[in-house]
Amino acid sequence: SLVLKIGFDGRQTVWCPVGDFFGTGAGIHPYQGWWRTVGRDGAMTCRWVMPYRESGKVTLLNLHTQPVPVRLEAVVGDFSWDERSLYFHANWRHQYPVATRPFSDFNYVTLTGRGVYVGDTLTVMNPVPRWWGEGDAKIWIDGESFPSIFGTGTEDYYGYAWCRPELFTKPFHAQPVGRGALLGGLVVNTRLRSLDAIPFNTSIDFD
Repeated sequence: SLVLKIGFDGRQTVWCPVGDFFGTGAGIHPYQGWWRTVGRDGAMTCRWVMPYRESGKVTLLNLHTQPVPVRLEAVVGDFSWDERSLYFHANWRHQYPVATRPFSDFNYVTLTGRGVYVGDTLTVMNPVPRWWGEGDAKIWIDGESFPSIFGTGTEDYYGYAWCRPELFTKPFHAQPVGRGALLGGLVVNTRLRSLDAIPFNTSIDFD
């Protein structure tokens, strides 16, 4: 129920539940990544650089009636804004139910304008004791007619294979929760990009 809102220079660019923003999904599921870390004590750290020209604002919005104790710290430093600079964005979407028949593509995100795609987190509540993740990652850049990035299964996109339920944490991908892979229940996969970040000039469409 706790939402992270961030705005820069008078425009809101981040609206995301705290757990999803930090890649832990629903609950505290520890892992250590390059850009984000979630500790067993509930401490969540984000190391993304979020440039702005004049001002930044970080807000925590509690959508529940129960109070949530928090401590928030931000590190601020100098930044030279120029024509190549970009604002940091993060968004969140919930869909229920997701039909599995007939087979169809599920749209992760469609963005227009100039930017760099740096990652995503997928949280799945799997209601059946079967593997949920078949499907190819397809990413179209700048309106191309065929996706220039065309992967294999969902688990391959997130850096593992064969629908394994084991937990793992690496610098740029992690599975902090895996019990729903085969038995039903919660699964959280996250992938962040550094050298493989995806720049786009006019649009990106990711299914």
